[in-house]
Amino acid sequence: MYRFAVLPLLPLVAVSLWAQEPVSFNKQLRPILARSCQGCHQSTSRQSDLSLANFTDFKTGGKKGAAFVPGSPEKSVVITYLTGEAKPQMPFGGKPLADDQIELFRRWIREGAKDDSPPDAVETEVAGAPAVYQAAPVITAVAISPDGQTMAVSGYREILLHKTSGGMIARLPGLSDRIHSLVFSPDGATLAAVGGSPARFGELQIWDVATRKQKKSVVVTSDTLFGASISPDGTRVAFGGADKSIRIYDLATGKEIRKMDHHEDWVFGTIWGVDGKRLVSVSRDRAAKLTDSSTGAFIENVNLLKEALSAVARHPKKDWVLIGGEERIPYLYMMDRPRAMRIADDSTLVRKFDKQDGPILALAISPDAKRIAVGSAIGDVKIYDIDTGDEVAKCSGNKGGIYTVQFFPDSQRVAAAGFDGTVRVYDLTGKMEQAFVPVPMDPAKSKAVAGLR
Repeated sequence: MYRFAVLPLLPLVAVSLWAQEPVSFNKQLRPILARSCQGCHQSTSRQSDLSLANFTDFKTGGKKGAAFVPGSPEKSVVITYLTGEAKPQMPFGGKPLADDQIELFRRWIREGAKDDSPPDAVETEVAGAPAVYQAAPVITAVAISPDGQTMAVSGYREILLHKTSGGMIARLPGLSDRIHSLVFSPDGATLAAVGGSPARFGELQIWDVATRKQKKSVVVTSDTLFGASISPDGTRVAFGGADKSIRIYDLATGKEIRKMDHHEDWVFGTIWGVDGKRLVSVSRDRAAKLTDSSTGAFIENVNLLKEALSAVARHPKKDWVLIGGEERIPYLYMMDRPRAMRIADDSTLVRKFDKQDGPILALAISPDAKRIAVGSAIGDVKIYDIDTGDEVAKCSGNKGGIYTVQFFPDSQRVAAAGFDGTVRVYDLTGKMEQAFVPVPMDPAKSKAVAGLR
């Protein structure tokens, strides 16, 4: 009887002992700061002169002075703003921290506000852009401005702006280790980027193209984001995530408008309908899902489910979408079903193109709606006639997978990039017109890279 009476108390004792352990800045507080606060308070975007990129910046504080007073949570500015005692309550415009999270900050300050970050800890901060690269980084995103004059290219923790005629314009350092998607607004004034750091955070960046200034940095999720697209009226940006969600954000304010959870796996791409009233998203769950963008309501699957999908593009003049993925076959579908849906119905299919050499990773449709470009994990970028389905060109020279393809606004050229870190520009016969590594390279390494092109 004695043994049975005592055993139930043991877990309570263990919990009590654990609760007395000091709060860890590195393990418990830094993730909260990165997820909820760093969008506005980072090295390149110091709202109220405050950066929360690392412990030193946090300790230094901003316009209101030191962020905390070790041993005295009641005298610490950070507590007054987190609780709402000081206005506006932080995170500004976001959901207030839960009481137990605020209590973690109180306990940590009361315990002396110590920094327990290991020397080799990976900081969730905007680092200064590297002076030079020792190796060309994998390129996961390219976007070309509506006037055809500027190309945005993903780098390591930065976006690089180039003149399409040749020459770097600017480097835009950011929080995300990798940018997975870049897109210009229809007027070319704004550049949206999504990416993140795997298993740590997913981020939306909004940039003013003319000033090269970051307007918003929003940490959205605890994992990476993909497949950004801007609505035809230029007011909203949609994207998918590793959390299986589709999200729509206001491009001017950086505020979330809507979150949809229609998919069962990672969402790799989104694209708006011609009038901006509907949205198509593609996922590893094999579905191209049609959603009402104004309500977030799921309408139906556009496609017949086959293999995981990773890329989507829209016909510039019709509500037709081009999709592709693991099956290696590009499909052109109508967003509107011509008849009532039936079991295993593929009535929305317009055209099926050739099977590629590897899984499809990137798709594009030319602005004049005459050609499509297909990039895969293996082989050349292939160009097809959209009306006949015939292959009209191969764009060769790439080493490894192609992660992004983009037509120029004049529909006469296509840019492709991927694993080998080189941007290549082709005409529509497949002739390479230009090839360049978009990042500053160590001179000794540049010669070796040049020899690969």
